Amino acid sequence: MVRSQRERLLEAMVRVAAAKGYEATTVADVIEVAGVSQATFHEMFEDKTSCFLEAYDAMIDVLVAHVSTAFETASDEPWPEQIAAALRALVELLAAEADIARMAMVEVTAAGDDARGRYRAALARFAPFLEKGRTYSGQGDELPPDTARFAVGGATSMIFDEIRAGRGTDLERILPDLVFAVLMPYLGPEAAEDEMRRAAHQI
Repeated sequence: MVRSQRERLLEAMVRVAAAKGYEATTVADVIEVAGVSQATFHEMFEDKTSCFLEAYDAMIDVLVAHVSTAFETASDEPWPEQIAAALRALVELLAAEADIARMAMVEVTAAGDDARGRYRAALARFAPFLEKGRTYSGQGDELPPDTARFAVGGATSMIFDEIRAGRGTDLERILPDLVFAVLMPYLGPEAAEDEMRRAAHQI
């Protein structure tokens, strides 16, 4: 019972923060949606922020697992196509789950320093998918150590802009651009553009 109440509170936090924005969200909003008492909330969470951070961490676990599954499923394909498959899985999930997308990419930036730290840590969890690109590119030794971070940051900034502009349900439209942004540092502009066109044909 305790676990189900906790899960309801975490889900309610995602829904309310996405709908109202983190700053406007109150504990009263969350417990109303979750259908639990204020006393129950405070037994489980210190305050609104602690509930938000736990909900965010759980959500990122889901996103990373989803992307990882798509990446591994395409393991027989060349690395650029694995990356395209992983990005496709990411944008499809975010497009289908608008609340998750908004909380994961937008509201987290308004939730204070701890939340922004969690956001940076979340982005770092996607970097290992790119490390194979060092070997694939043939110029791995020449790439800066932070190449993966730059590539992930470029892609997520585009996703952020789309969600903030209210176009989150149409994220698949920018999949070719995301493929280019992530692969270009490893493959160079010409080969990355080839992969971008391949991704566009598969939409």
